[in-house]
Amino acid sequence: MKKIFRLIILLVFAFVSNVYATPQTEDRTTLENYGVNKKWQITDSNKDNVLRSKKVNANEKIYDFKNVLSEEEKSNLKSKIDAFIEKNGMDLVILIDDLEYTYDNENEEYAADFYDYNDFGIDFEKYSGILLFRNTYELNKYYDMYTFGNCQLYFDQYRYDNILDSIFSDLHDGNYYNGLSNFIDMTSNYIGSGRPSALINYEVNDDGYLYEIKQPRKYRVPWEVLTPISFVITLITMIVLILKNKMVKKAVTAEEYLQKNTINITKRQDLFVSSHTTSYTESHDSSFSGGGGGGFSSSGGSSGGGHSSGGGRHG
Repeated sequence: MKKIFRLIILLVFAFVSNVYATPQTEDRTTLENYGVNKKWQITDSNKDNVLRSKKVNANEKIYDFKNVLSEEEKSNLKSKIDAFIEKNGMDLVILIDDLEYTYDNENEEYAADFYDYNDFGIDFEKYSGILLFRNTYELNKYYDMYTFGNCQLYFDQYRYDNILDSIFSDLHDGNYYNGLSNFIDMTSNYIGSGRPSALINYEVNDDGYLYEIKQPRKYRVPWEVLTPISFVITLITMIVLILKNKMVKKAVTAEEYLQKNTINITKRQDLFVSSHTTSYTESHDSSFSGGGGGGFSSSGGSSGGGHSSGGGRHG
């Protein structure tokens, strides 16, 4: 009897622990403005996105809806995230959920809505921060990182690729703690090292979109000074040449133009062999959304705000 009682207690404890391990959400329909406290306007076009996005406490930072992390692991990761925020002045969010999808951009929409319609980055300029979304969908697991606000200025495609490739094995093998811990360290180190050279001339506008600053020309040719100087030099040169020409004795016959015994005339024949022309088209298609290459841009979420991403990985 005692063994049965103990077993029941253990089962109840395990159930309760599991319930509290899952992030708590709120019903948006009961909240003012559906729980959206950022500047985004809720319209007929994005209302459904708002209602589909889970409303969570933005202070938790780790939202493990699939319980792949232990409570101790979450606690340790939360401490690292708090240190990241304190050091960099940007938010950092980890989202783990099971989203059935057909196209990769469905993952991006889900992740961007989760960030935009909750209070992430609300205490920072332009809502700056990072979100890592791990989709545990059994048929096609997926993950990607998304940057918001000024955080976009610190990640070109090389940095995105390096981070996402570095954590692939751990996430694929289910070593979530190691992979997420490495993710936090790498993102913090990159931000600490400053902007990559390719993003030096970029900024982020108030709606979270990257734009390039057109640099003014550092040196302007003073044509108003050079033009008269060039004219004077040309005039002097012409006068000198004319004077020299008058000092030369004019020849009377053609023989006087020749240096005798120096001419050797041979038979010449020009043969036309062939003609060949090469043409090519130069490609300038090097821009893409989310950083890297020859151009940078931000993707727009349903909120109207911009963000960038690393391109995602399956597995």
